[in-house]
Amino acid sequence: MSDVYTILCVEDDANLRQLISEELLSAGYRVLEAVDGHAALALMAQQLPDLVLSDVSMPGMGGFELVEAMAAQGGELAQLPFILLTALADSQSQVRGRLLEVDDYLVKPVDFDLLLAAIAAKVKRRRRGDSLPPPPAAPGRALLLAQVAAARTAQASQTLLLVKVDTYLALTMRLAPAEQPLLQHTMLACLAPLAGSGQVFTWSDGCWVLLLAEEAAPQAAAVLAQRMTLEVGGVSVAYTCSALCIHLDWQAPALRHFEAATLVESCALHLNFESAGNPRRFIELGRGDYQALQAARHAERYLGQALKSGELTLLFQPRVDLLSGRIVGAEALVRWPHADIGALSPGAFVPAAERSGLATDLDHWVIAQTLEAVTELVSLRPDFILSFNISAQSLGRGVPAFLNAQLQAGRLALAANLEIEVTETSMTYLTAAIEADIAALRALGLKLAVDDFGMGYASLDYLKRLHAEVIKIDRSFVMDISRRSIDARIIEGLISLGRAMGCVVVAEGVESAAQAALLAELGCRFAQGYHFYRPMPLAELLSLLGTP
Repeated sequence: MSDVYTILCVEDDANLRQLISEELLSAGYRVLEAVDGHAALALMAQQLPDLVLSDVSMPGMGGFELVEAMAAQGGELAQLPFILLTALADSQSQVRGRLLEVDDYLVKPVDFDLLLAAIAAKVKRRRRGDSLPPPPAAPGRALLLAQVAAARTAQASQTLLLVKVDTYLALTMRLAPAEQPLLQHTMLACLAPLAGSGQVFTWSDGCWVLLLAEEAAPQAAAVLAQRMTLEVGGVSVAYTCSALCIHLDWQAPALRHFEAATLVESCALHLNFESAGNPRRFIELGRGDYQALQAARHAERYLGQALKSGELTLLFQPRVDLLSGRIVGAEALVRWPHADIGALSPGAFVPAAERSGLATDLDHWVIAQTLEAVTELVSLRPDFILSFNISAQSLGRGVPAFLNAQLQAGRLALAANLEIEVTETSMTYLTAAIEADIAALRALGLKLAVDDFGMGYASLDYLKRLHAEVIKIDRSFVMDISRRSIDARIIEGLISLGRAMGCVVVAEGVESAAQAALLAELGCRFAQGYHFYRPMPLAELLSLLGTP
């Protein structure tokens, strides 16, 4: 096959067409010329070029219409690399070009270095694709699941490794269809030495599974931590992988609840969610993780049904004044007490709600239940404060506006008794629209609390913009406050920061009298935790408040 590539230049401006042709000839290309799309189609019927370079706006048939005509004819004509060259720099024109799946879109005046680089990448990749190997044959999930099921029946131990290409969709968009088998070949060659049998199974596009050789997990972690590259048509394409390694002790009672297919599916989902936005992960799961996997899988399947059937409930953990011991408020905590696999905590089903698009539905349910509860609580204690959490994902999906609408519907008097909690990390999702929604709630009297304070990445700028009234110190700092002086100093600093910003400070997770006393000594006024009260049903809290 000749190394001389043929470029068809379609341009109605004779001077510019001549300049482009001269540059292409100097770079070693053979050049065909056409004055518009009609002439280009006629030329291509006689000789197929390796790439078409076309102006957008031309009399007769322009570049957009030429792309459409080539696609309509199908075959090799539809597969030709196509670069649009135009003086139209507006986004609408560029969007149209990308929707037509052109390979590149360059704006006039012509940058010939950029043009030649774009052409070189496209034509070399096209010629490289002519001789690419066919997609490799690899056994699929059915054979893998049969082997896992057999080990389960025999109660034999296995180590399963799932590997996925990070941002697989974006990577395949950078490769021509004919080039994508190269990725499959590369991954199979990389993974086969790690498999005890040498056999690698295809689980889904961009995801493979293998039964890991004994004690090979460290080797697998080292191999998969490397940045990988594909050499395609003289262009180096880099990518990374993430992996999940699970040691399967089929004699473990917790693992016996899983069927083979459900287990591997749960692992694949866990790997996908954990590596999203956090590439090059190597996750190892052991016996203690089986129950968490089962809980997450159950929540992903049945949370929507549980919301509709009333299986969720709210519990309430009181907040106390450390100086007087008086209950001044409570936090509403959502629970799933009667799930088929046993009671589930928010740590199991709130992430599942966010992954499955149910976070907003869950927050709407929590808001409705919270408003019902606070109506009863303020009848006994008019100054009572009830706090509740909303997910970071829901901030930008209308949940603050939904709460505003609920309050406006005859419940405005309750706003001053409500405190909405957002995690510190969720403040990185803030937009002007979200800030406006929160400001509207605060204007009604509702308070804003920053939960898990000290654990996230929010800057003081976020705190200043939101004017939060409450900060809640994360339980991880409180846990060892009486034994570790560093935690005491951190809490003292957080309390000072809260005071400087005019915030009420609440410590979470207080489990002993010593912790409570030290927090009071450091200047923290309010706290909640098992030392005072465990989360309780609404009826129990109402009874507690009604007791003289």
